Amino acid sequence: MFTVENIGNVKNAVYSADGMTDKDAEKIEYSKTRGLFKDYNYSKYLHQGPPKNASMKVYSELTYLKNLPEDTEYVKKHDDIKGVFEEVCKEHGLEYPKKLVDELIKSSAGIILDLKWKYNRPRPFQLAEYYNIKLAGEILDSMKTPSYPSGHSIQGILIGKVLQTKSSIKTDSFLEAGKRISYSRNIGRAHFPSDSQFGEIIGNSLYQHIKHKI
Repeated sequence: MFTVENIGNVKNAVYSADGMTDKDAEKIEYSKTRGLFKDYNYSKYLHQGPPKNASMKVYSELTYLKNLPEDTEYVKKHDDIKGVFEEVCKEHGLEYPKKLVDELIKSSAGIILDLKWKYNRPRPFQLAEYYNIKLAGEILDSMKTPSYPSGHSIQGILIGKVLQTKSSIKTDSFLEAGKRISYSRNIGRAHFPSDSQFGEIIGNSLYQHIKHKI
């Protein structure tokens, strides 16, 4: 558990004090002005912050992550969102809609980044140090932004639902793939469960916004 001496530090901890990059800002501008979700109002999600750093909720989440089984292969496979859905298409003899998936990812990226930098939540491995908890896992290239919400959860659920709607398969393979992508971020200790849960809510909301257009 964190000590009295560092409680002030854990309360004020953020992912980065440097703020977003110019590239992040460009992605946000695209989502707001030209992407598939340019008319999507996500203002309500700008007021639903994560659990406080110095809280029993965060401590319990870190303990949960610590006790999850390790599966590096599973984590790396599901880190590749496009690859996961392309594989599902191949399994069912469907043509992979590359252009659509690419645009869903590009259009949602700015919304994700806007929310991430709004909250600037530290990644689990950053807060774990204050709590003297050792987490397994490795630092992935996809972990170079704030933790909340999980972008993989948002895009996994969004794309899974879009492809499920557009396909003629009689199983829930695309939906299940989206859930696996979301869960893999916990297995990889890349995200707190609350990051993933918030991400899944937003992913579903984005789908509801666009489903009539596809």
